[in-house]
Amino acid sequence: MNDKVIKILSVSHSDCAGGAAIAAHRIHRAVNDAHCGVQSTMFVKSRHSDDKTIRGVDEFLPQNAFYRFWQWVKTKCANKYWHALWRPYQKTIDSNFKSDLRGMDIGDALHKLDYDVLHLHWINQRFIRLDDIPDDKPIIWTLHDSWPFCGECHYFLECEGYKQQCGCCPQLGSHSPNDLSHKIWKAKHSCYATKNITVVSPSRWLADCAAESSLFRGRDIRVIPNCLNTDVFCPLSQSEVETNLSAAQKQNVAVSRVLCAAAEEKGLEKPFLLYGAANAAKDRIKGFSSLLSALQILDKKGFEANLIVFGAEETELPMRFEHITVTFLGYVSDTDLLVALYNMADVMVVPSLTENLSCAIMEALSCGTPVCCFNIGGNGDMVEHRLNGYLAEPYNEEDLANGIEWVLEHNQNDELRKQVRRSAVERFSVSIAAKMYVELYKELAYKYFSAKKNTR
Repeated sequence: MNDKVIKILSVSHSDCAGGAAIAAHRIHRAVNDAHCGVQSTMFVKSRHSDDKTIRGVDEFLPQNAFYRFWQWVKTKCANKYWHALWRPYQKTIDSNFKSDLRGMDIGDALHKLDYDVLHLHWINQRFIRLDDIPDDKPIIWTLHDSWPFCGECHYFLECEGYKQQCGCCPQLGSHSPNDLSHKIWKAKHSCYATKNITVVSPSRWLADCAAESSLFRGRDIRVIPNCLNTDVFCPLSQSEVETNLSAAQKQNVAVSRVLCAAAEEKGLEKPFLLYGAANAAKDRIKGFSSLLSALQILDKKGFEANLIVFGAEETELPMRFEHITVTFLGYVSDTDLLVALYNMADVMVVPSLTENLSCAIMEALSCGTPVCCFNIGGNGDMVEHRLNGYLAEPYNEEDLANGIEWVLEHNQNDELRKQVRRSAVERFSVSIAAKMYVELYKELAYKYFSAKKNTR
């Protein structure tokens, strides 16, 4: 049995679109690259990479016209049903951060694919229906947000309804204990009862929340950090940064403005600030309004800086300052460009209102760039206050501004960079997460094999 290759099926909405997908794909690749008797296949709804170990849902669906028509009819009916349930809450904000139980036909892929352990990641955006998750295999569910143990929300913010049975949901503007959040909670509670779920959280904070939740209370909950290739996200020389930026100009003309700003600032003391996130304009959780307020505080003091923004266009996040120059790069998918930006920055500002284990923070630290962020969620797992960055008082924009100034004052001559880089390598290298996941996979698989043997 010890010689058997353990087969894993990692399930994610996408392989690289969004932070959760990127984290899931990194774990998938890390486990395969470890060559430790574990083989992972990834199953996704939306495939973007050419990784041959990834299987798309289209492979399992019939392509004939009758099937497509029948699925269209079923989807229309399901949408009408759920729209009726959502109708009383249409005036609530942040609908992007709520998900119901809708999914798609996956062609029975979770039963057709060969695996010993099912590893769930972020399965929303109408991908996997909970009822399609099999009961006969051990399941690992890595939490990329709070939806698995809440009613309908991905971010519970200040609400503690998940510790009971949801209901009276503030994000729905509801005062009814039997509202939609409670109905979804009941469906999850019934579904989970038959499944052997081991919960993994990338941060200690979310692990504690899951342990307090009514849906995962009493479950086996582990903490395994996300990982990244610290040989790719690494410190670069000035010439390497310039080379990467110059190469990126062909795909992103806005990069030329960054190069011009860098040339103008040589020998001057005008720092570079970096802010960016997937869907930075529409996702209020990413904290743009807090960033804007903090920079306005600094601007009024005559603070001179260059701000580089990725993940949004200027029309989406309008900013006007007297002393701070802003350059928008739009969506950045080029890893070399991203690494160059991290290296160019004197401080990475992450003003998110909630975070699990931020990819942006991890990537910046690995490049040796100090981070200023709020002391919320899993940020404390990565940023050590006044050691490799600054943890501002939660939602205090003035302290966020203080943090930016503190980092710049204490990073003269790159004093913080070596310590920042070391903290990332020691905690988030690929080998660390791979080893922990491989051990967990083998532990659950051997229990599963033993149980099957004993029932024969």
